[in-house]
Amino acid sequence: MKNLKIALTAAFAVVAVVASPEARATQITGTIGFTSAPHLTGGRVVPGGGLTTITFNSPIQVDFGTGNYSGTVASVVAFNPISWSGSGGSAILTSSNNPEWSFTIGAITYSFDLPVLMSASFDPGSPNSLSLSGEGVVKITGFEDTFATFALQGTGEGFTFTILQASNTVIPAVPDGGSAMALLGLGLVAIEVLRRKLESRPRLAVM
Repeated sequence: MKNLKIALTAAFAVVAVVASPEARATQITGTIGFTSAPHLTGGRVVPGGGLTTITFNSPIQVDFGTGNYSGTVASVVAFNPISWSGSGGSAILTSSNNPEWSFTIGAITYSFDLPVLMSASFDPGSPNSLSLSGEGVVKITGFEDTFATFALQGTGEGFTFTILQASNTVIPAVPDGGSAMALLGLGLVAIEVLRRKLESRPRLAVM
């Protein structure tokens, strides 16, 4: 799979993962945003050895939340490092990011799994430039797992970054009558993405 003071945005576009009627639960809706604590950097970007890794400092906090994320503001969120090889559309995720972020309030756990990168790049110039996008699944206890796309941009000096904005943006859910078509559409998109990634992977020279 494909797998700094900094300005950073992260967006999750969400649609429902199609499930059987028996297993279908309420779909996740709303928007959630994250920020680093005041006067602290959000983390570091470390390139080297063919890999690029983003690590996040603690605490990362919920900055705002709407819909099913209402009432989560100021919750402390655990973010896992993201590592990839390659660059741009040929980037391949090399870390395990299931979940990428998570936090718990009472008996309810909120999380996002990031299994696939669509694109990722880091330019260590002055200022630095970071761009990353992927797709995965958002989860909330008691709700249906929901498909999501992930985007992250940042710029700044050095290798440290400060989170200025990070958010989830929900796409309207597909009506029940469109479940079969939604499943077919997601499958076709996944197949096309895989085909492009395989075609773009560099060939190994035979010595």
